[in-house]
Amino acid sequence: MRRITLVLLSIVAMVATATPAAGAIRDVPPLPVHGAFSGAPPDVTAEAWILYDDTFDRVLAEHNADERRAMASTTKIMTALVALEQGNLDDPIRISARAAGIGEAEAGLVEGETWTLRDLLTAMLVRSANDAAVAVAEGVGGSVDDFVALMNGKARSLGLENTHFVNPHGLDAPGHFTSARDLLTMARVAMKNPLFATLVRTQTARLPDAPDGTERIVHNTNQLLGSYAGAIGVKTGYTGKAGLVLVAAAENSGRRLYAVVMGSTDSFADAAALLDYGATEFGVIEVIMKGVTYAQRRSSADVQDMAADSTVKTFAAKEETVTLRTGFQGVIPVVTATIGDERAGEAALVGADSSHLPTLRDALGWVGRYWSWLWSNG
Repeated sequence: MRRITLVLLSIVAMVATATPAAGAIRDVPPLPVHGAFSGAPPDVTAEAWILYDDTFDRVLAEHNADERRAMASTTKIMTALVALEQGNLDDPIRISARAAGIGEAEAGLVEGETWTLRDLLTAMLVRSANDAAVAVAEGVGGSVDDFVALMNGKARSLGLENTHFVNPHGLDAPGHFTSARDLLTMARVAMKNPLFATLVRTQTARLPDAPDGTERIVHNTNQLLGSYAGAIGVKTGYTGKAGLVLVAAAENSGRRLYAVVMGSTDSFADAAALLDYGATEFGVIEVIMKGVTYAQRRSSADVQDMAADSTVKTFAAKEETVTLRTGFQGVIPVVTATIGDERAGEAALVGADSSHLPTLRDALGWVGRYWSWLWSNG
């Protein structure tokens, strides 16, 4: 990654009154802003992970993100996604012996009970109940095998090249795998469903009472809920083969970030560290400010300041380079912002009375404000 450097243009470039060829706006030596930033992503225990900014549709960092790995109970993201698309939330589903006897994490379903799909999804996404996942598969798909076929069909339709399902719950099985990148895609799609988004951020839920009248109260397995600011989901998982797996999402300051960690020994700490990194090392900045003078136009009579006619904002990392350069678009003088080799935006330069416009001193003040942003988020 590249260190952030703001390159401002001092007021020495000139624009002729006739055409660009008669006197183009010239670039000037850059004025860099230096700072000591962390740069590299945090060290985490996860063997594969990805960090994504959903608001700006940008992968911020990744490691082994396309590696095929056991996914444990994050499988239930796809189970829920298919069930929500194919099932009716109020349909009654009779609990089979297979569902009641699956073992591991469960909601304590009893053979012969009848649950609605809505309640089963609650048990599956809040408690991570395997018995509920099997009941969902049987109730929506007719059989576990047929439902798993629907899961794999959905994976293909989403373009998940490193994903294959063998069961709806995520217990270790040959041929049952996904990647961090594919898990991210599944989660982003599933989070568009209002019920899914509500359930994965629910900390405590009451399920139907047991046949003997015992209350069933379940608590979310995602420890980030209530402990990490802005956490809104998504799904935990653990098996001996998968290790700890977590798809985490958080919303802060108008941005939604996702962190997916696989093969972790401390998934909550890993995800929190990655989410912190995404929130503090990346941000929105004003790369061009309306009214700031970036060049001058010279005529036979006088010299006139040329100021940006609009403000340009962009999303950038502290390790990237933001450069401002002046030039022409046709016959219109412009100031263009680039990040590395990519154009971030531009604004036209317009002439005005310099006594009413910000000058280079104002531009340097902007650098100071940007410097403060870097340190406040560093």
